[in-house]
Amino acid sequence: MAVKRRTLVLLLGVIVLGAVSLYACNRYADDIDAVKQAESIVPGQSNEVLAINIAGARSSIAWQAGPAPKYQNPEIVAVTAVIKRVSGNGNKHEVDLMFIHNRQTRKVAFDGALVDGKPQDLMSGALSLFLMQLE
Repeated sequence: MAVKRRTLVLLLGVIVLGAVSLYACNRYADDIDAVKQAESIVPGQSNEVLAINIAGARSSIAWQAGPAPKYQNPEIVAVTAVIKRVSGNGNKHEVDLMFIHNRQTRKVAFDGALVDGKPQDLMSGALSLFLMQLE
């Protein structure tokens, strides 16, 4: 009887932990969707299409979201497209496109980029991405 009770308690614990993890992932799903659909960097091109174009055929994109501590406002969410890019000659790069989504105003803004861990402004970032395309 004690074994069944332990098994039941363990099973319930796993279910609760899974539900909490699922909630944590889904609570930012709307923020990620808003950023994907917005045109924050290139007019006429959604942020999702831009990330896909940067990634190319040999790469992957993971969208992440969470609090944006530097803004000290719970209504502002940080959303990042993490692009793991493999060039034609096999070089590996990581490009992080960082955005913010203001839940109150429903506005999305570009908040910066990292190329291989180094902060980039729009001009140097564009040049770095162009050079990656040439590899």
